[in-house]
Amino acid sequence: MQADEADNYFLELKKENKKIVRQVFIRKNVSTSQILNKLLLLICPERSRRVLRPIRAKSRIEPKEMLDNLIYFALMIYNTRQEAYYVYIILCGDGSYYTGLTDDLLRRFEEHLKGVYEDCYTAIRQPLELKYYETIPFLQDAVDREIQLKGWSKAKKQALIEGNFHKLQLLAECQNLSHTKYKSINATASVFDFAQTGQENPSTPLRATKNTMKKIGILGGGQLGRMLLQAAANYPVETFVMENDDDCPAAHLCDHFTKGNISSYDDVYHFGKGLDAITIEIESVNADALEQLEKEGVKVYPKPSALKTIKNKILQKQFYKDHQIPSSDFIITKNIAELKEQAGFLPAVHKLGEGGYDGRGVQLIKTANEMALGFDAPAVLEKMVPIAKEIALIVAVNDNGESTLYPPVDMVFDPHLNLLSYQISPAELPDKTLWRMEAIAIAVVKALQSPGIFAVELFVDKVGEVYVNETAPRVHNSGHHTIEANYSSQFDMLWRIMLGYPLGNTEHILPAAIVNVLGADGHSGPAYYEGLEEILKIPNVFVHVYGKKQTKPGRKMGHITIISKEKQELIHQVNRIKQTLKVITK
Repeated sequence: MQADEADNYFLELKKENKKIVRQVFIRKNVSTSQILNKLLLLICPERSRRVLRPIRAKSRIEPKEMLDNLIYFALMIYNTRQEAYYVYIILCGDGSYYTGLTDDLLRRFEEHLKGVYEDCYTAIRQPLELKYYETIPFLQDAVDREIQLKGWSKAKKQALIEGNFHKLQLLAECQNLSHTKYKSINATASVFDFAQTGQENPSTPLRATKNTMKKIGILGGGQLGRMLLQAAANYPVETFVMENDDDCPAAHLCDHFTKGNISSYDDVYHFGKGLDAITIEIESVNADALEQLEKEGVKVYPKPSALKTIKNKILQKQFYKDHQIPSSDFIITKNIAELKEQAGFLPAVHKLGEGGYDGRGVQLIKTANEMALGFDAPAVLEKMVPIAKEIALIVAVNDNGESTLYPPVDMVFDPHLNLLSYQISPAELPDKTLWRMEAIAIAVVKALQSPGIFAVELFVDKVGEVYVNETAPRVHNSGHHTIEANYSSQFDMLWRIMLGYPLGNTEHILPAAIVNVLGADGHSGPAYYEGLEEILKIPNVFVHVYGKKQTKPGRKMGHITIISKEKQELIHQVNRIKQTLKVITK
């Protein structure tokens, strides 16, 4: 059989039975016998009239020769290893878009232009230009992505083609067309498909008066509270914040600010009495007051019982053990004297029972000579794990117990400050490792029996075993990239949970990385962001400055999110940002 005859036959076969051909001809990770079995279905007697007759009439190929040809194609496909699949978008003459999937992008586009797929087009809707494509290494991922893009509106496809990811996120989140956030989108009436078809707007505008809005409070006014309030602007909610600093990052964004001590029973109780719900941005709040508020009908996210378990590192480790959740071995120490008796347990990590946060209250102890660095207070001594990767999984749980997972995040820590230096999502993990991590994260959250947002931090050791490190019962640093990189951010998701709305879509718009912006060594005082203008020139970079007026070494002053299809581009921009942007004092 000549090569041109093979090509012609292949095209005829594709035109006659596209669905089967897509399943058969695109897949390369199956055996020759599996391919042959599927191909032979095309020439079995009961299907000969429907499939073979039109092909034979056009190609004049006899049944025996057809079988030889099928075997030829099966062997050709099996012996040709595919490096990538392509999901593509073609602009048509009528301004619409055609979305497809192929393993040979150039050939597929030529086929479109030559009219091979004539049933996809009309006299007006003709292919004009290949506008966009994505390279995806695994078939199932490519198929899923094709289905996803086919379900997108014209406006979302256009935003993706333009690389306007901010607009893409707004279109994904948009429920209230009257909100000022959406006025920056060009010609709102023409952006959404329903406007083009003359259909009524299917969204219900999120409008409410303060008398009908839910009143929800946040304990703590730092950067997490600030970003929560930024997401709250999309919803009908009256917001309240309590913090002991009336110039904190969240103070000017809420509807009502109360100056108070979040660890004081009286302050927390009186703050929460008139609210419908209350949440936290830090664990060091008065859980007893929250427990009383819960008894009086105020919804608390997370539940005080879960908070009490997590905020105490000793109770948290015992919780993992009681629920058979894999975690490193540990010993409880009441003071420095008991710690010094555990030299045989080293190397280990000493964690203060309560009060630790952002690297504080954690001490690495590798030798007996370093015992004096430990804490003279109730603490937990954890056996050190030989870490290959540190992964975070964020889990969202609503009041009905329904849950959803965000894609895994690969966290890279600053070894000196013990703070997150940068992260990349989604993390590259073997499927079995990811499935195990997801199962463990779900097990942790289910055992806590609480709605809310939970960030489960896990270790993968050198031999692939998975251990839970810690859990945070709140929005978390490892989820900041979700503001731009995911359809529903962790902050948006928490409002959905507290307001009783459906859980959002946790899928990525594009892979992302974030860099923590920390106060530079040797600088304490009024903050100045050196190099910020250069960073803002980089495409697809999103700057978040937390509004802290004073800097000091290691203080979290902001973060920067980078979005890109290419992992190497993410890493390149991470390094560029770390070298360019400094928070100093003049």
